[in-house]
Amino acid sequence: MHESVSIVIPNWNGRDLLLACLHSLEKQVYRDHRVYVVDNGSSDGSVAAVTAEFPEVVLISLPENLGFARAMNIGFARCAGAYLVALNNDTTVDVNWLKALMSVMERCPEIDFAVSMILCHDDPAIIDCIGDGFGWAGLSFKIADRAPYSDQFDEPFEVLSACAAAAIYRRQVIEATGGFDESFFAYMEDVDLSLRARLAGFRCFAIPAAVVHHVGSASTGGDTSAFSIRMTAKNLIFVLGKTIPSPLVFLMLPLVVAAQILLLFLCLTTSRFPGLRRNLGAYASGLRAGFHGLPEMLRKRAAVQTQRKITVAAFARMIRLSEAQKRTSMPQAIRWR
Repeated sequence: MHESVSIVIPNWNGRDLLLACLHSLEKQVYRDHRVYVVDNGSSDGSVAAVTAEFPEVVLISLPENLGFARAMNIGFARCAGAYLVALNNDTTVDVNWLKALMSVMERCPEIDFAVSMILCHDDPAIIDCIGDGFGWAGLSFKIADRAPYSDQFDEPFEVLSACAAAAIYRRQVIEATGGFDESFFAYMEDVDLSLRARLAGFRCFAIPAAVVHHVGSASTGGDTSAFSIRMTAKNLIFVLGKTIPSPLVFLMLPLVVAAQILLLFLCLTTSRFPGLRRNLGAYASGLRAGFHGLPEMLRKRAAVQTQRKITVAAFARMIRLSEAQKRTSMPQAIRWR
């Protein structure tokens, strides 16, 4: 079956959320698409439910949980579309979501990949994010996190990174970058992919008209669960070791170390960051895993930098503009060109 757009949804024990997501996709105005569900060894009846209710969905059933990154790569490898979409199982999409994405992608060849307007599921008047940023302290962040949703966001605007909860990529972006790095397993794998794509000269935009509702970290226990904290600590080291150009790494390292020391100090001496305080063991485990995997990341660094088509100065400017978007309530007003 031919499709212009291939939508890949990874799933792990998220049956009810997944079914709601698939029901919302059934209602899409834009019809030239096909849905692929990659199930990571679920034990909650997800596979049987999808088979019974959505026979038109391509179901790829894996024997165990291989992680978000690998599930996405397996799904993308099966897809036929010129446009590849990553969509979380804990999302529901507005009826015109895919039409809005495709109307922009088809008329704007300068946009290589893009992120949707992602709203909080429990309160659609609040933005979850409209893209990801990356700062000098080595930390990724959500753009417009918890900002009120209004029509101030209208036209597409450039961002550093696409949150893979609801992102669209031209096929050549995935082919040129090799897709998601499976060493990440989950968390920050989308930021890593975006940064590598940016280094390779691809451009990323936010498309506010493409609206998605997102529960957020439903399969992993939330952003402050032990799993989430461990993966984030590990993958922060992975991004620095593999993806960031060497001159910037040396400039960033003092800030990275200082930020982590400050985080721990505030966690231990104040009431802030209670999730981290409960999971300090997971944080330490993540750091150990990050340093253990660092030699592999350094080996991958050569390939990433060989593919680089922009200058270190240009990439540094992207980080600076990304941080500027974090500090303003109108990130679309930041001029990227």
